[in-house]
Amino acid sequence: MLPLYDKNKIREGIPYGTIFLVSINTFIFFLACAYSNFAFSFFAFSFENLWNGMFFTIITSMFLHGNIWHLLGNMWFLWVFGNNLELKLGTRRFLIYYFICGIAGSLLFALSSSDLVLGASGAISGLLGGYLVLFPRNKIRALFPPFFFPAVIYIFLWFLCQLFSIGQMNGSVAYWSHIGGFIAGILSIKRVRKL
Repeated sequence: MLPLYDKNKIREGIPYGTIFLVSINTFIFFLACAYSNFAFSFFAFSFENLWNGMFFTIITSMFLHGNIWHLLGNMWFLWVFGNNLELKLGTRRFLIYYFICGIAGSLLFALSSSDLVLGASGAISGLLGGYLVLFPRNKIRALFPPFFFPAVIYIFLWFLCQLFSIGQMNGSVAYWSHIGGFIAGILSIKRVRKL
Protein backbone atom coordinates (compact mmCIF):
# COMPACT_ATOMS: atom_id res chain seq x y z
CA MET A 1 0.00 0.00 0.00
CA LEU A 2 2.17 2.81 -1.27
CA PRO A 3 0.76 6.22 -0.27
CA LEU A 4 0.58 8.78 -3.06
CA TYR A 5 -0.37 11.83 -1.01
CA ASP A 6 -2.54 13.03 1.85
CA LYS A 7 -5.56 15.08 0.94
CA ASN A 8 -5.86 17.39 3.92
CA LYS A 9 -3.12 19.95 4.39
CA ILE A 10 -3.26 21.59 7.79
CA ARG A 11 -1.87 24.96 6.72
CA GLU A 12 0.35 26.66 4.21
CA GLY A 13 4.05 26.63 4.91
CA ILE A 14 7.36 25.18 3.84
CA PRO A 15 8.48 22.03 5.73
CA TYR A 16 12.16 22.95 5.90
CA GLY A 17 13.05 20.06 8.22
CA THR A 18 11.45 17.49 5.93
CA ILE A 19 13.22 18.97 2.91
CA PHE A 20 16.51 18.91 4.85
CA LEU A 21 16.07 15.26 5.85
CA VAL A 22 15.21 14.15 2.31
CA SER A 23 18.19 16.09 0.94
CA ILE A 24 20.74 14.87 3.48
CA ASN A 25 19.59 11.24 3.22
CA THR A 26 19.90 11.39 -0.56
CA PHE A 27 23.31 13.05 -0.43
CA ILE A 28 24.67 10.54 2.10
CA PHE A 29 23.28 7.62 0.09
CA PHE A 30 25.29 8.59 -2.98
CA LEU A 31 28.35 9.42 -0.88
CA ALA A 32 28.14 6.04 0.88
CA CYS A 33 27.84 4.22 -2.45
CA ALA A 34 31.46 5.11 -3.13
CA TYR A 35 32.57 3.71 0.24
CA SER A 36 29.82 1.16 0.90
CA ASN A 37 31.77 -1.51 2.79
CA PHE A 38 33.41 1.01 5.09
CA ALA A 39 30.26 3.11 5.51
CA PHE A 40 28.04 0.19 6.46
CA SER A 41 30.48 -1.45 8.87
CA PHE A 42 31.56 1.80 10.57
CA PHE A 43 28.35 3.88 10.63
CA ALA A 44 25.55 1.27 10.89
CA PHE A 45 24.20 0.48 14.36
CA SER A 46 24.37 -2.60 16.56
CA PHE A 47 24.73 -3.14 20.28
CA GLU A 48 28.25 -4.36 19.60
CA ASN A 49 29.13 -0.94 18.19
CA LEU A 50 27.50 0.65 21.21
CA TRP A 51 29.56 -1.46 23.63
CA ASN A 52 32.68 -0.52 21.65
CA GLY A 53 32.02 3.16 22.31
CA MET A 54 30.67 3.98 18.86
CA PHE A 55 27.66 5.83 20.28
CA PHE A 56 27.36 7.98 17.17
CA THR A 57 26.20 4.97 15.13
CA ILE A 58 22.70 5.14 16.59
CA ILE A 59 22.34 8.46 14.70
CA THR A 60 24.53 7.85 11.65
CA SER A 61 22.74 4.57 10.87
CA MET A 62 19.56 6.55 10.19
CA PHE A 63 21.18 8.17 7.16
CA LEU A 64 22.38 4.97 5.47
CA HIS A 65 20.28 2.96 3.01
CA GLY A 66 20.97 -0.45 1.52
CA ASN A 67 19.91 0.37 -2.04
CA ILE A 68 18.10 2.98 -4.11
CA TRP A 69 14.67 1.37 -3.50
CA HIS A 70 15.23 1.48 0.25
CA LEU A 71 16.08 5.17 -0.03
CA LEU A 72 13.20 6.06 -2.38
CA GLY A 73 10.61 4.23 -0.30
CA ASN A 74 11.72 5.89 2.92
CA MET A 75 11.98 9.35 1.42
CA TRP A 76 8.54 9.07 -0.16
CA PHE A 77 6.92 8.09 3.16
CA LEU A 78 8.90 10.89 4.84
CA TRP A 79 7.54 13.43 2.37
CA VAL A 80 3.91 12.23 2.49
CA PHE A 81 3.66 12.02 6.29
CA GLY A 82 6.38 14.41 7.42
CA ASN A 83 5.18 17.71 6.02
CA ASN A 84 1.90 17.95 7.99
CA LEU A 85 3.63 16.76 11.16
CA GLU A 86 6.36 19.34 10.78
CA LEU A 87 3.94 22.16 10.14
CA LYS A 88 1.98 21.11 13.23
CA LEU A 89 5.00 20.63 15.52
CA GLY A 90 7.38 23.24 14.16
CA THR A 91 10.73 22.33 12.64
CA ARG A 92 12.72 22.04 15.89
CA ARG A 93 10.22 19.74 17.62
CA PHE A 94 9.72 17.76 14.41
CA LEU A 95 13.45 17.00 14.14
CA ILE A 96 13.64 16.03 17.84
CA TYR A 97 10.65 13.74 17.33
CA TYR A 98 12.16 12.19 14.20
CA PHE A 99 15.36 11.25 16.04
CA ILE A 100 13.50 9.91 19.09
CA CYS A 101 11.55 7.55 16.84
CA GLY A 102 14.63 6.53 14.86
CA ILE A 103 16.63 5.75 17.99
CA ALA A 104 13.75 3.72 19.47
CA GLY A 105 13.40 1.75 16.25
CA SER A 106 17.11 0.96 16.10
CA LEU A 107 17.20 -0.12 19.75
CA LEU A 108 14.26 -2.50 19.37
CA PHE A 109 15.79 -4.04 16.26
CA ALA A 110 19.15 -4.45 18.01
CA LEU A 111 17.39 -6.30 20.84
CA SER A 112 15.94 -8.73 18.31
CA SER A 113 19.01 -9.30 16.13
CA SER A 114 22.79 -9.06 16.17
CA ASP A 115 22.76 -7.77 12.57
CA LEU A 116 23.69 -4.21 11.76
CA VAL A 117 20.70 -1.92 11.28
CA LEU A 118 20.63 0.99 8.88
CA GLY A 119 18.04 3.23 7.30
CA ALA A 120 15.49 5.85 8.29
CA SER A 121 12.65 3.32 8.56
CA GLY A 122 12.34 3.48 12.34
CA ALA A 123 12.13 7.27 12.30
CA ILE A 124 9.66 7.29 9.43
CA SER A 125 7.51 4.62 11.07
CA GLY A 126 7.41 6.95 14.05
CA LEU A 127 6.02 9.65 11.78
CA LEU A 128 3.15 7.32 10.92
CA GLY A 129 2.51 6.86 14.65
CA GLY A 130 2.43 10.62 15.19
CA TYR A 131 0.27 11.12 12.12
CA LEU A 132 -2.18 8.54 13.46
CA VAL A 133 -2.51 10.46 16.74
CA LEU A 134 -2.73 13.98 15.28
CA PHE A 135 -4.48 13.41 11.93
CA PRO A 136 -6.58 10.23 12.17
CA ARG A 137 -9.26 11.58 9.81
CA ASN A 138 -6.97 12.88 7.07
CA LYS A 139 -7.41 11.08 3.78
CA ILE A 140 -4.50 9.07 2.33
CA ARG A 141 -4.57 8.24 -1.37
CA ALA A 142 -2.95 4.87 -2.04
CA LEU A 143 -1.45 3.68 -5.31
CA PHE A 144 -3.09 0.28 -4.89
CA PRO A 145 -5.92 -0.06 -4.24
CA PRO A 146 -6.44 3.39 -5.79
CA PHE A 147 -8.72 4.84 -3.14
CA PHE A 148 -8.68 7.42 -0.39
CA PHE A 149 -8.42 5.84 3.05
CA PRO A 150 -8.87 7.61 6.38
CA ALA A 151 -5.41 7.79 7.93
CA VAL A 152 -6.51 5.62 10.85
CA ILE A 153 -7.45 2.79 8.43
CA TYR A 154 -4.40 3.19 6.19
CA ILE A 155 -1.92 3.25 9.09
CA PHE A 156 -3.69 0.36 10.87
CA LEU A 157 -3.36 -1.77 7.72
CA TRP A 158 0.28 -0.71 7.34
CA PHE A 159 0.99 -1.72 10.95
CA LEU A 160 -0.69 -5.11 10.47
CA CYS A 161 1.59 -5.72 7.47
CA GLN A 162 4.62 -5.02 9.66
CA LEU A 163 3.40 -7.42 12.36
CA PHE A 164 2.65 -10.22 9.91
CA SER A 165 5.99 -9.72 8.18
CA ILE A 166 8.02 -10.36 11.34
CA GLY A 167 7.55 -14.10 11.01
CA GLN A 168 8.84 -13.98 7.43
CA MET A 169 11.92 -11.88 8.14
CA ASN A 170 14.64 -12.51 5.60
CA GLY A 171 17.24 -10.19 7.09
CA SER A 172 16.84 -7.45 4.50
CA VAL A 173 13.97 -5.55 6.17
CA ALA A 174 14.16 -4.45 9.81
CA TYR A 175 10.50 -4.92 10.75
CA TRP A 176 11.27 -4.65 14.45
CA SER A 177 12.73 -1.22 13.75
CA HIS A 178 9.45 -0.23 12.07
CA ILE A 179 7.44 -1.43 15.05
CA GLY A 180 9.74 0.21 17.60
CA GLY A 181 9.67 3.54 15.80
CA PHE A 182 5.89 3.39 15.36
CA ILE A 183 5.21 2.69 19.04
CA ALA A 184 7.68 5.38 20.10
CA GLY A 185 5.93 7.78 17.73
CA ILE A 186 2.53 7.16 19.29
CA LEU A 187 3.86 7.40 22.84
CA SER A 188 6.02 10.49 22.39
CA ILE A 189 4.10 12.77 20.00
CA LYS A 190 2.08 14.59 22.66
CA ARG A 191 5.10 15.09 24.91
CA VAL A 192 7.17 16.46 22.05
CA ARG A 193 4.38 18.93 21.22
CA LYS A 194 4.81 20.41 24.71
CA LEU A 195 8.58 21.01 24.38
